[in-house]
Amino acid sequence: MPISAETQSNSVPAAREDLPLFRQIPGHHSPTPFYLTADMFGGLPLEVAGGEISELVGKPVAAPHTHEVPEIYLLMSPTPGGAVIDVVADDKHYVLTSPATFFIPAGTVHHFVTRVAQPGSYCLGVLLTGSGPGSPATRPEAGDLLVDDGGE
Repeated sequence: MPISAETQSNSVPAAREDLPLFRQIPGHHSPTPFYLTADMFGGLPLEVAGGEISELVGKPVAAPHTHEVPEIYLLMSPTPGGAVIDVVADDKHYVLTSPATFFIPAGTVHHFVTRVAQPGSYCLGVLLTGSGPGSPATRPEAGDLLVDDGGE
């Protein structure tokens, strides 16, 4: 079914099948695939970008960059431990092993490189673009979630 103005409203059930939508994001080496954008369905408080990463091992998708809004990495794979990424955030190094999430406050200089990814592994960036329910107002303590390994 074609997407119409009516199905763009958030007052009726709706679907989008023209995905992903590609956008050039500052700091990224190529257009980024988006699956949810802030202007979909009458307005959303978040955006979801990213994709399958098994062909990206050792290949950074972006230079160190920042966003004006918080971002959460969501790392998934068909089996636990099937994907590993190195994340650098404000000069601190973290190793994420799937399944995992990683919160990046607005203004944080960050990037990641895929180290291991079995086919069917995904890294998605959830950009918290609005002030709706679930948008974090404060930074969680990194120590509660993941320990800086000092780049080792």
